[in-house]
Amino acid sequence: MGIHPIIYIRTDGNAKIASGHLVRCFSIALACRALKMKVHFLVSDKESRLLLEGIVGSNAGFTITQLETAAYDFLERELPEVLSLLSPHTCSPSVPSDCTPFAPQKPIFLLDSYYVTEKYLSSLRPYAKTAYLDDLRLFDYPVDLIINYDVIPDDKMESYKSAYQNAGQLLLGASYTPLRDQFRNQHTSVREKASDILITSGGSDSLHFCLRLVSQIANAFRPDNLTWPPSMAVLANMNFHVVIGRLNEDKEQLYRLAKDFSFLTLHENVQDMAALMVKCDLAVSAAGTTLYELCALGIPAISFVMADNQLDCAYAFDAANTIPCAGDLRTSADEVFKNILHYIADASAPSENSYLQRVAVHDRMVKLVDKDGSARIAHALLSLCSHKK
Repeated sequence: MGIHPIIYIRTDGNAKIASGHLVRCFSIALACRALKMKVHFLVSDKESRLLLEGIVGSNAGFTITQLETAAYDFLERELPEVLSLLSPHTCSPSVPSDCTPFAPQKPIFLLDSYYVTEKYLSSLRPYAKTAYLDDLRLFDYPVDLIINYDVIPDDKMESYKSAYQNAGQLLLGASYTPLRDQFRNQHTSVREKASDILITSGGSDSLHFCLRLVSQIANAFRPDNLTWPPSMAVLANMNFHVVIGRLNEDKEQLYRLAKDFSFLTLHENVQDMAALMVKCDLAVSAAGTTLYELCALGIPAISFVMADNQLDCAYAFDAANTIPCAGDLRTSADEVFKNILHYIADASAPSENSYLQRVAVHDRMVKLVDKDGSARIAHALLSLCSHKK
């Protein structure tokens, strides 16, 4: 297998796909590099490449290739190009180019895409040890390793295992959450007074959540607004920190609002999200990877849903009594905003009961999500190299 095994990581992040896919794959990539593995990213489009380059930043040792034949929503189209990249690793130089691949020199291929098909994965297996990062359980994936870091209740673990009969090895549960390094050494305590609120919708915001929420709060603070209920008065003392994703189309409008309202602070191109989170007492976030990060730090939060692939995540955290879900923005926007504002008002109320509730939530959150998930995944990927089949 060589001294430095190669791992190809195939993923995307663009206006249609949450950038969290790129973030979690980069977390795994860093852990793989620490194990002396050579990491080669494959993406389908320029948007994904630029986002990934921004995430990688000054970190050296990563190759990023934008596939020429790829479409993020039609993986099978890229198969010939991908197999041509894998073939040199599986064929001995002494045999013809149409050789039969053999196992010892196989690279590792980690896929993170909701557009996976059985044909795509089956086609890869003769050329690479395959791993799939899953959270949908679309079908029984024919791979060597499955990673699914869902928050899985004990009574549902067997059903998860039964869904993956074709996989050689399973990494299931929140202890395999691929958190970024910046979250590993951060520790938080609950402040008696809650004053700072984090708002984030991910890399894109196609439903204009941030602008709509901030606009509601801003309108409530206008002198001529007499409809704001007394229970919401506590929000007048809050500082709202809005993370503007790279693909947010409402950037200019948000900056105009920030000029008029001192309670609003915008954060763009955030490199250290963990440092920003620990400055906040509460958070409002789209369901997804960010919920795991908030749990790792113990920042009480409420989530909302913007896409089908966020439903299971949102409701799992809700069922675990850690992060309540405000609802689905696509079908019940008014209810979502109402629930979020009431949550913030209740959780930040200047009372001992509110403080004690935040402490209890903080303790449940940090117990739920382990900070060593990326390292565990990297070790499991490396171990695939020693398997002959």
